[in-house]
Amino acid sequence: MKGSNVVVVMLAIGTLLITSSLYTRMALAQQENWPSHLRILSGAAGGQWDILGNSITEALNGKLLSTSCRLGGGIANIDKIEQNLGEIGFSMSCFLPVLGQEKGTSSQEHTVLLANLYPQVLYILLRRDFAERHQIDSLETLLQTRVPVRFATLKKGTGSHFLFDMLLQHGFNLSFKQLQKKGWQIDFNNYLEIADKFVDAKLDAFAYTAGSEVPLILNVEQYTDLVVLPISLKVLRSLQTKLHTTPYTIQPGTYSSITKPITTLGTYTSLIVHKDLPIDLVYSINKIIWENREGIGKGMKDFALFSPETALPQEVKAHPGSVKFWQELQSQR
Repeated sequence: MKGSNVVVVMLAIGTLLITSSLYTRMALAQQENWPSHLRILSGAAGGQWDILGNSITEALNGKLLSTSCRLGGGIANIDKIEQNLGEIGFSMSCFLPVLGQEKGTSSQEHTVLLANLYPQVLYILLRRDFAERHQIDSLETLLQTRVPVRFATLKKGTGSHFLFDMLLQHGFNLSFKQLQKKGWQIDFNNYLEIADKFVDAKLDAFAYTAGSEVPLILNVEQYTDLVVLPISLKVLRSLQTKLHTTPYTIQPGTYSSITKPITTLGTYTSLIVHKDLPIDLVYSINKIIWENREGIGKGMKDFALFSPETALPQEVKAHPGSVKFWQELQSQR
């Protein structure tokens, strides 16, 4: 009896070892076409994408694959993914359908959407003393003013530069060069340098994109009086057709300087990915980001807006691994 028990136990152990070995081989086979390392391309130093990129890197490092994060920009990240210099990047969802349609811009053949994260808003800030002195109460009146304007935005290759450039072209038939010919002094810089110059009264205005509640603006308000300029709905509706952007309303109380609703340009911060990454890998990336969203977005209010309902917009081509994950998640809700 004892001998037969031993045989049974040995057979059970053998079965478990064979099963375990089989699962291991299956897992290895499933992952054999995965890259050994993931490279995330974030945004400009000190921005929200820089912070989030490092948080996502930490999550993927601990639960999926070795991952590193490096600085980037909304357009530059698409270029780098196209050149196989990164696998995942931050961008804006409106860029993917637009690129290739615009003369002189990047084209994209290998870059698709991983997921939309949260609304991305264009802020046009003006020093209040400058606005009152020259009676400027909108972007339209700023562009029409005959006085020289000391203006700044982020460097070429960033989403802020590209989006404001598209706004000038399609909304007002203008360009950065034409503004410079009018006497504008334009500084292409990073977030922190621009904010410092604005506070020190070395700039009159700056434009950049960020989330729906921006710590940088809250900070700047502590040191200088500013206004946030609206954009007319006519211009915003025109851009909605051409660029797949949307009007966005900044509500009173979001910032102390805003006492009435301000309409401006809106889109979504998105994660983009190389289309040749395996479906199961991209599925897993989505899953880890979603399941660890509270830790990833800790201290960043906008990340709480990350939602299955807005993760995959209809007008943007998404990776099949993303489609599979978000459709499964929605079916469970």
